[in-house]
Amino acid sequence: MSPRVLSVPRNPRPVSGTARLGAAVVAVLSASGLAVVSVGTAGGPAPALAAAAAAVSPLDVDGRGAAVGFLEQEAENVATNGTVIGPSRTAGTLPGEASGRKAVTLSGQGRYVEFTLSAPANSVTFRYSLPDNSAGTGIDSSIGLYVNGSKDRDVALTSRYGWYYGSYPFTNRPGDGKAHHFYDETRVLLGATVPQGGKVRLQVDAGSTPTTVDLADFEQVAGPAQAPSNSLSVTEYGATPNDSSDDAGAFDAAIAAARGQNKEVWVPAGVFTLNRHITVDQITIRGAGQWHTELRGSRPGLFGKGEPASCGHANYPGNPEVPGVSANVKLHDFAIIGDVTERVDCDQSNAIGGALGGGSVVSGLWIQHTKVGLWLDGPFSGLTVRGNRILDQTADGLNLHRGISNTVVTDNFVRNSGDDGLAMWAETQANQGNTFSFNTVILPILANSIAIYGGSDISVTDNVVAETQDQGGGIHIANRFSAVPLSGTTTVARNTAIRSGVLDSNWQFGVGALWFDGRDSPLTGRINVSDMDIVDSSYEAIQFIDGATTDIHFDGVRITGAGTFAIQYQTRATGTIKDVVATGIGRAGTYNCQSPDVLLGLVDQGGNAGFSTTYCGPWPTPVYDGDNGGGPTDPTDPPDPPAGNLALHKPISASGSQGGFPPANAVDGNIGSYWESSNDAFPQSITVDLGGTVAVRRVVLKLPPQAAWATRTQTLSVSGSTNGSTYTTVSGSAGHTFDPATGNTATVNVQTSQRFLRLTFTANTGWPAGQLAELEVYST
Repeated sequence: MSPRVLSVPRNPRPVSGTARLGAAVVAVLSASGLAVVSVGTAGGPAPALAAAAAAVSPLDVDGRGAAVGFLEQEAENVATNGTVIGPSRTAGTLPGEASGRKAVTLSGQGRYVEFTLSAPANSVTFRYSLPDNSAGTGIDSSIGLYVNGSKDRDVALTSRYGWYYGSYPFTNRPGDGKAHHFYDETRVLLGATVPQGGKVRLQVDAGSTPTTVDLADFEQVAGPAQAPSNSLSVTEYGATPNDSSDDAGAFDAAIAAARGQNKEVWVPAGVFTLNRHITVDQITIRGAGQWHTELRGSRPGLFGKGEPASCGHANYPGNPEVPGVSANVKLHDFAIIGDVTERVDCDQSNAIGGALGGGSVVSGLWIQHTKVGLWLDGPFSGLTVRGNRILDQTADGLNLHRGISNTVVTDNFVRNSGDDGLAMWAETQANQGNTFSFNTVILPILANSIAIYGGSDISVTDNVVAETQDQGGGIHIANRFSAVPLSGTTTVARNTAIRSGVLDSNWQFGVGALWFDGRDSPLTGRINVSDMDIVDSSYEAIQFIDGATTDIHFDGVRITGAGTFAIQYQTRATGTIKDVVATGIGRAGTYNCQSPDVLLGLVDQGGNAGFSTTYCGPWPTPVYDGDNGGGPTDPTDPPDPPAGNLALHKPISASGSQGGFPPANAVDGNIGSYWESSNDAFPQSITVDLGGTVAVRRVVLKLPPQAAWATRTQTLSVSGSTNGSTYTTVSGSAGHTFDPATGNTATVNVQTSQRFLRLTFTANTGWPAGQLAELEVYST
């Protein structure tokens, strides 16, 4: 049986009309994610098994997303004698970070995956994972590549660019735990075209390390382009391809000469080394093709003027700042492949940077292994970023950072970014009139596929997003991170989100595939969401959190599968809702633990179905292929009070703490661990975010029950807030006695509804600090 190909040549985009997932794709989706498939045995190579049904692919959405030039096959759906892992959406696991949440592990000599080509191809790019070493610096290995049964070559593999640990901004120290970002990818230009029906095998041979293969992309790559007649080659100014000498000076000289003669800069086929970035202005730089011309080195990059200075540390030398804004810069048809193995946010080790306005264009680039693919700093206006591949970044794929206007980012393919795939961040200066369109953004390891942080008159249209991993969703609209608040009209139209949204590792509740966050200030600008498909969301499909969203309008949203809820209200949203239809909802149509009128904030304009049930309670585990959203309910009835300890694993902070006794110990469910404030520095406070405004009736305070904890009285007050900024007293300052003989527990009875609770300690007879083993909050 031949393998199922997950991408077919893209049909021309319709001029008008609605692009939707077909019934066959939805049927595949409904069958996916339900059973773990195990292939192979612990002994010698097992017989190869044919393909299994595949989950819906983000490359199978006609009329939306990037028009990629490759055909993709998932490793779990082709012939293999390896072990299929997954499906799983668990963070920090190999299947959880795999496309389609499945992959194949080749754990011994002779194990392979074999792809049958559905069209001729002379290249392959495959996504894989190797183990890390004990030092966190990665290991090198290889895998055998066979074409039609004959070995073509050994392909070098490495885990140097994967395996991050700990908390943001992450480390390479395995002892910090929380391992993630396991995968990398590599590309091979074959010596000849493999015809349709030909077989390409990846096989672990003798001496190779066990390898997990996620997918392979097959492409027919054209030969290297020739130099334009009106150009100067970098080789004329001393650049030498395919050696280790630094060619930065030769690039500077060629650029200066070309500008003086009104010519382009030509970079022929070959590998050129850049150990610092090049500043460009009023110049066109053209390569022989993204598969043929490569800029490599410790810090390869092309920056417009206005780039920020780097860290100044010896390990991150950067370049001096060049003031101003570059214009009329054209960068075409080459690769920038860096050597970034750790995230250092102040280091400008990006592929493209600075200010590139005035009609500048970045197109046809392959960008890999830099910190950020394109980090652009405004203010500037008038840039087009088109037809690029941005892969395996340490941080964002692209970020339009402050004061950028009239910029179009279109037809780009982004995979395995370490932070937001595509972002507009209007930090301190508004972005205005920018568009993200026809992009495909897959597998951001942190944050969102597409994020809009403030700005004016922003458009997000015709994109496909998929497979978010942690602390983010598919499309995010927010006033966060000191962004100038949204204004004008934000347009979110004709987008598809597949397996988006996550269980946030900090908040410990689901994040939506499409989510809105007014954390810094309410979202008051108009937001129009239309003609959107939200498919197989890991948790809720749509989410509102933090400050209110006051002018949002839904028109035509199809929710096909969600692990928990169609809509999760953690704050109020007002506007209109029309033709929103949800099916396959795991837990309930809506989540609402606030006042009943929250459900009335979006005015029903007809055509809505499938999300009339309401839930309030502890955050549930998701259920896939369910349908619990459409039963009758009375939206005027108040939701049932949530059960259980509402503070368990919730975000928590404190005014101070002793080393080894952080505030998180007070909500970890472990009575043996505890928070202790800074000593001899009363008053001290600890604040928990319950995730939404809820009824609070009891606050239970506990200390460890060991006999060594003598009886003590702590003087404290309780205050509350619905917005995190304005607090009112819930329970006045009073002494609360903790006696080991009765469980070292004190209870504060209250009658309030709050999202944030803050305990302020002013005295402790047992120790000169505030102390808590557990802070528990109950609605009953």
